Amino acid sequence: MIKLPKSVVIAILFFLLFSAASAQVKNFKELTVVVPAESIAKFIQPLLPYSINIGKNFSGSFWVKSIENIKIAKDRVSFSAHIYGKDIGYSAKIGKQTASFKVGNVNLRNQWEASLRYDKSKKKLYIKPHIEGPQNKQDFSQGDILIDTLFNALGDIEYPIDVNRIKPIATELFDTELTINTDISDVYADNNKLFIEIIATAQKKGANNQ
Repeated sequence: MIKLPKSVVIAILFFLLFSAASAQVKNFKELTVVVPAESIAKFIQPLLPYSINIGKNFSGSFWVKSIENIKIAKDRVSFSAHIYGKDIGYSAKIGKQTASFKVGNVNLRNQWEASLRYDKSKKKLYIKPHIEGPQNKQDFSQGDILIDTLFNALGDIEYPIDVNRIKPIATELFDTELTINTDISDVYADNNKLFIEIIATAQKKGANNQ
């Protein structure tokens, strides 16, 4: 459970009141959060380069160096990514023996498109990535070929994500303990924006009489 100070709760209440008056809100408990593609790009940028782990059979270091050209269409998100790897090795078990391969560095640029589907009954977001690699692969290193092959093998498969694992927010307001629960009711994308519909409920835990 997340503990929030009173000042933050008051700010949230003002935000909800303002949203109920001017944003896409059906009632006080239902709020649609609209995230433009530009905001996603600004959020991602400070996180890069980002270290990634692509499997226990790989050794070396992998980073996502850049994510650019983010575009959002009808339930689809596309972007270009630059993935870099240094001193990459790969090991595989063949019978009772383990074979190890040194493939060197990776410098891979790809175009990605991911389709989004939210299952309201299961409350899960399904993401199906599709990779559109460069047509000319003559300049690929051994590492580029290996990682490109791996990404293509993992593509075009739906991966479920539990987006409702949001911890309740606990706070105290006017001597009353409150627990604020949030539930994501829908996720969809269109017109260069990501939409997240949230239902928020507040429970009073008790009063502190002085």
